[in-house]
Amino acid sequence: MNIIYISPHYPPHYQQFVESLARHNVRVLGITDQNEEQLPESLRNALTGHYKVDQLGNYDQVLAAARFFEENYGKIDRVESHLEPWLELEAEIRKEHNVPGFKPEDIQFIKRKSHMKAVFEKAGVPHAKGIIIEDFEQCINFINEVSYPVFIKPDIGVGAYDTYTIKNEVDLNEFFRVKQDYDYYMEEYVEGDIESFDGLTDSEGNIVFFTSDVFNNDIHKLVKLNQNCWYYTQREIPEELEKYGRAVVKATGTREKFFHIEFFKVKNKPYHYQALEINMRPPGGVTTHMFNFNCDIDVYNWWASIIAGEESKRPYERKYYCAFVGRKYDREYKFTHEEIHEIWGDYICWSHAMNPIEAAVMGDWGYLVRSPDKEEMLGIVEDIIAEA
Repeated sequence: MNIIYISPHYPPHYQQFVESLARHNVRVLGITDQNEEQLPESLRNALTGHYKVDQLGNYDQVLAAARFFEENYGKIDRVESHLEPWLELEAEIRKEHNVPGFKPEDIQFIKRKSHMKAVFEKAGVPHAKGIIIEDFEQCINFINEVSYPVFIKPDIGVGAYDTYTIKNEVDLNEFFRVKQDYDYYMEEYVEGDIESFDGLTDSEGNIVFFTSDVFNNDIHKLVKLNQNCWYYTQREIPEELEKYGRAVVKATGTREKFFHIEFFKVKNKPYHYQALEINMRPPGGVTTHMFNFNCDIDVYNWWASIIAGEESKRPYERKYYCAFVGRKYDREYKFTHEEIHEIWGDYICWSHAMNPIEAAVMGDWGYLVRSPDKEEMLGIVEDIIAEA
């Protein structure tokens, strides 16, 4: 079995997906923007083939790499990256080589916020009202319907870049002054904590693993307010969240993939959860590690076994609350790094410098802590981010 894996070297912990595939006798053909000698030895050993391109975003070069692999290694059976930027590229390779999975025409609901709403409608899940922005008058008419504030974001895009909270007409005029020449999506502003429904599907589209994360703030506020990032996996999944999450996964028709679906937990509504966003990939950061520490499992190996056509159902139990806690180098904290390990070492299951690319959101240094007791876990989080 041959699988093309785009960017097997980044993020570094995703190398475990590749190494797990190799242990299941899957031939992994990696496309990177690195020379082979720059790759970690364990990754080089796990790859059957490697093709270097100048840029992973260069479609012509990546498609040429896929053709090279098929000519030299035979039929391509799967294509994966687990990364948002390359989902469209994956789809193009699948289309050209007739590989199972999402094709370009299938992924508009992943790329475009406006198309996600159609999936929420199909799934029968509550969601915020929204429109593709055409002109100022249209925006005013929409705001008259839902009232200020409203939220504006690129229809295609991830993260907090180029997003706007519009509180009045002055803000709206400023948006039209600075907006870029691409589609934007305006939706009613929703107040509420963010909780996710995350998991993995098998080759038939059945959910074989699922869990949920609770976030201290959304990514836009984390960046704009320069806050410490922390979030945690739950042990008990709220019934309504699971119901809506399962409905969305079913409506997407996803198979052999991770999913990360975000919801607002809302108040003063006839329902408790309102769908926000669909992602057909693992959650960001080191959340896949958190899955493992949450349940004492190995999701890297689990996914690889599904791809290899082996067992898909495994028993698991959410034994712990597991939290990610990020700290920043630009502030002083009550406890030093050494004191944190000395005091809470038995609860810390991972401690590592974060990728500088993610530092604005995740922080410069991250800790994973776990406890079967929620209040104990939250107390440790509070102490780790307490400032001097």
